[in-house]
Amino acid sequence: MSASRDTKKTLADELRRLMMIYPFEQITVTQLCKGCGVNRKSFYYHFRDKYDVINWIFDTEMNNIIVDSSSLSGWVHLTCISNYFYENRYFYKRALEITGQNSFSEHFRDVMFQGVKKDYHSEIGSAEVTDFQLSFFTDAIVMAFHRWIQSKSCMMPDEFMRQLWQCAKVIQSITLESED
Repeated sequence: MSASRDTKKTLADELRRLMMIYPFEQITVTQLCKGCGVNRKSFYYHFRDKYDVINWIFDTEMNNIIVDSSSLSGWVHLTCISNYFYENRYFYKRALEITGQNSFSEHFRDVMFQGVKKDYHSEIGSAEVTDFQLSFFTDAIVMAFHRWIQSKSCMMPDEFMRQLWQCAKVIQSITLESED
C-alpha cells in the first residue's frame, strides 16, 4: 500500500472510530488529525473535508466488492451493496443521518444513479430511458436502503433484497398491464 493510501486509511479508520462515539457534526478535522498523529495540512492534501472521508471509505470498499462482480447484473450489485451496508450498518446508519451538501446521502445517490443508468436497459428492458425514470428508480433504491439501515430492527440483507425484488416485480407487472 502506498504512503498516501496508508494515510487515507488511517484517517478513515479514525473517523469510523470517532463516529461510533460522537455525532458526525461534533467531529472536527483537528480532532481527527490528532487521533491519527497527522497534521491538518496532510489531511487537506488527501481530503477536501470530513465528508470526503466518508465518501472515500464507501468508494474504496465498494470498488473492491464491485470489481469482483463486474460482469454480474444490477441485482447482484445491489445484493453486494446490501451485504456490505449490513456488515457496516452502525457506521452507515450514522453516515446516512448526515444531510446537506457533500453528505454521504448525496454521494450515495450519485453513485446509485450511475449504477441504475448502466443497468436500466438490461434489468427493465426498456429501449428509451429518461432522466425522470432513472431518478425515480434511483430515489426508490436509495430511500429503501436509507430506511432499511436506519430501522431499529434492520432485517437481514437477503430479506431486504427479496422485498426490493417483490417491489420491482409489482412495478413490472403494472407496466406490462398498461402496455396491453
